[in-house]
Amino acid sequence: MAHATKSKAKGISASSFLDLKAELAKKEGEFSRNAASGKKLSKPEKKPTVWARKNKGVNNRAARDIELEAVSKPTLESARAALERKAKIYDKLRKGKSGGLSEKQFDALLVDFDYKPPEWEDDEDDIDESLTVPRAPNDDSDPIIEYEDEFGRVRTAPRSEVPRELLPGARTEEVDEDEDIIIRNPVNHFPIYTPSADRVAEIEKMHAEENNPLGVHYDATSEVRAKGAGFYQFSGDEETRQRQMEELRAAREETQATRQGQGAVDASVEGMVAGGSSAGEGVGKGVEKRKREIEERRRKIEAKRRKLKGEPAIADDPTMTTTAVRKDEEETAVFVAGAPEPEPDTAPDPFAAFESQQVTEKNRSRGKGKGRSDEADAFLASLENDILNRKKGK
Repeated sequence: MAHATKSKAKGISASSFLDLKAELAKKEGEFSRNAASGKKLSKPEKKPTVWARKNKGVNNRAARDIELEAVSKPTLESARAALERKAKIYDKLRKGKSGGLSEKQFDALLVDFDYKPPEWEDDEDDIDESLTVPRAPNDDSDPIIEYEDEFGRVRTAPRSEVPRELLPGARTEEVDEDEDIIIRNPVNHFPIYTPSADRVAEIEKMHAEENNPLGVHYDATSEVRAKGAGFYQFSGDEETRQRQMEELRAAREETQATRQGQGAVDASVEGMVAGGSSAGEGVGKGVEKRKREIEERRRKIEAKRRKLKGEPAIADDPTMTTTAVRKDEEETAVFVAGAPEPEPDTAPDPFAAFESQQVTEKNRSRGKGKGRSDEADAFLASLENDILNRKKGK
């Protein structure tokens, strides 16, 4: 080890070691001072992150922008020079000079340079009012005159303060066509329109009852919409309308007679029907339907009871009605005076007979299955006894 260390340190002098040691002591002193003062150590800069990197071509684009600005700078300077030249021309025109423009160019201008608004002036340029000589009241430029006001009074005032319509000779110069309708002063009374006797008679005739009949019927042409399949447009004339209604009524009666002759069945009406002789018929049909529903319910209950007991179904007997069913009929059925009672339904119910037959077949199949299971149980029991006896014999 000693030989290797000596061989490595062979080319290093003692002064180099002393310099290195002094530099190390210096850095340690700086570190201790910085730590005591609370200063942070400067760390070497790291590699910039993705977010800190610049996009590619940023410098090239910046240089290109500088070149474009340099190109556009002469354009701005030329525009500024043109505006200054125009400003000089406008200033000359405002002062009343030609400004180098021809008559056509001057007429085509959109600005009236002859009109000059009052400019702001400093107080130092004001003229002393004490130096101005006041004019006499009877100055020729604004004399005092007499005039008659709207109330007929004669008054005196400077001409500049007299209203234009009250100046002497103003009315005699020219008569205005709209003089009667112009309101010059506040008016508290306005004329009211009063129709003449002829106009009143015309209005009364227009609104008379014979010209506006009350029996106005519905007009389908006033509505733009689809009408129903049974829609019929009657005429606006009363006589034609009545004739059409009679024809429609006759066609309806003919249809009803044809249906009755062929034995057609009308649809049953449920519930109450308003007015007429058909009201009793509608209620009677409703009662008959209710009684049929009760009878059907009674048959279903009887069939279920027989099915549970395993009894065969029999034909329904209209006389075999229980007291409960009769009581139910009496409580729920609404009888109308004079309504015919429905005839008893003596025909057997095929659905109840078929259902009872199916129940009987199911019961028979259940009995056969039970006998088979009993035979199997007996065989297994005998087999078990034989096995036990053999074990005991051994």
